Amino acid sequence: MAAKGSTGEMFKALARGTERVAEPVDPGASAPTGQAPPSAPPAGILAGREGAIWEVSSGKKITRVVRRVNPDRCRIWVRHNRRYDLLSPESCADLIEGFRQQGGQEFPAVVRRVTDGGPYEYEVISGARRHWTARFLKYDFLIEERDLTDLEAFRLSDIENRHREDLSDYERAVDYLQALNLYFDGSQKQMAMNLERSEGWLSRYLDLARLDPIIVDAVRDVREMTVNQARVIKPLLNGKTRGLVIERATELAALPEKPAAADLFRVLTSVAAEPKAVRSNAPLEMAATKETGKVFAVARRHGRGGLIIQVDGNSGAGKEEAVAAVTAMMERYYAPSK
Repeated sequence: MAAKGSTGEMFKALARGTERVAEPVDPGASAPTGQAPPSAPPAGILAGREGAIWEVSSGKKITRVVRRVNPDRCRIWVRHNRRYDLLSPESCADLIEGFRQQGGQEFPAVVRRVTDGGPYEYEVISGARRHWTARFLKYDFLIEERDLTDLEAFRLSDIENRHREDLSDYERAVDYLQALNLYFDGSQKQMAMNLERSEGWLSRYLDLARLDPIIVDAVRDVREMTVNQARVIKPLLNGKTRGLVIERATELAALPEKPAAADLFRVLTSVAAEPKAVRSNAPLEMAATKETGKVFAVARRHGRGGLIIQVDGNSGAGKEEAVAAVTAMMERYYAPSK
């Protein structure tokens, strides 16, 4: 493997971008606003990391072409580190506003050409949110094509998104776990060196990705889960407490309204410390506000055939939402099958 410095510089150079030349009109896209190639790095459309020069480790300057294409001709790389299926107008609101203000996409996505046939010509390595937004708004998709190996594509995507708050810990963790076996032969030490991070830092993400699927299924949105939550729950998934945690997670996963990650892990970490008498009075069902995800109603068994429903008046839930949740809990509990 190459020395740490040269490898790091090469991949950082990969992420910086390339020299912008004229934007060719793609047959599948609408006519762009053509401009002459700039004589110096532009301050707008390709500023910063999308800027003027792609400097590889050899020091050579390589010119690349930025073009506009129909987004339907691009697919997302199967190893992309973002959950494309979870993107929505809410999660892409900043880009939607930016596209509309700028009249289109400002920074190009990095793609590579597809070689396996089919309806697609490119796959998106970095820029899944930009691709989603372009499709949503029916805009052309601004791309920069590069010739990348899978390892280079992984590194580029990681560098582009490592410090972005809109990429969740869980999405990054799953990406790292896949890369560990695909590119580094299962060696955490080798992967940590390649990423220029400590083994401990990498291990925390891998622990999150390796959480039991039952726990993952019990949360309303996997993007809410964090490495800190995985660190706290990890010791409880060994020995006698594991069965208690998984049992409670199974109950929560079956709820019509699954809890937010913060509520889920608070319940799971407390179950191991509860005495047996308390555990027997575990929640049958919980309801969370649609706006914040905070739990506001909890149903528990009481005595023989009884039911207690506790409602938190400070949860932010409105009267109609609370009445509907309590009514639904009672109807399910006192259904004929009961």
